[in-house]
Amino acid sequence: MSARDTILQALRTNRPSPEQYPLPPVATLGDLDASRERFITSLKILGGDVLERQGDETLDMAIARRFPDAKNVCSAVPETNGTMRAETLKTPQDAKDVDIAVVRAAFGIAETGSIFLSEKQLPLNSLAHLAQHIVILLSPDEITANMHTAYQKRPEFRSANYGVLMSGPSATADIQGVLIRGAQGVRSLSVWFC
Repeated sequence: MSARDTILQALRTNRPSPEQYPLPPVATLGDLDASRERFITSLKILGGDVLERQGDETLDMAIARRFPDAKNVCSAVPETNGTMRAETLKTPQDAKDVDIAVVRAAFGIAETGSIFLSEKQLPLNSLAHLAQHIVILLSPDEITANMHTAYQKRPEFRSANYGVLMSGPSATADIQGVLIRGAQGVRSLSVWFC
């Protein structure tokens, strides 16, 4: 057993029970508007965008329209096969040539325009960070108002082994306020409502 395993096992063994030390209740604060419109406004403030359906186009058609030069589309959803399946990626290095990752979010947060992804949506978590662009499928019914309501109502916070909230593409700004998007991760984040 490695030192890491020994430490983790000791933590698991000595973990206090919830009956002994119950967690305090989570307050419900802030604006409780969980609308699609509020989510879109927040998403766009942080550099994300909505991949709007034009007419009767399919997801594949919308991706081809938005990203005409993309060669490698890696899909983790049944709505599109892309050119490769996310389940076939075994190591982070396998995601290095992915132009577009297509995943479904467990839920979105209207206040921040964030989407939640866990190991259930990402067979390889580095896919959401190494791809050039990410297209997120999100049901408008799966939008919650804010972090308080997300923590209270979404079981993923307690059941996920890995979770990430993404709010637009990667970005960084220097002291002079020059904002660079796509600095250390995806260059664009687009949401497809379905």
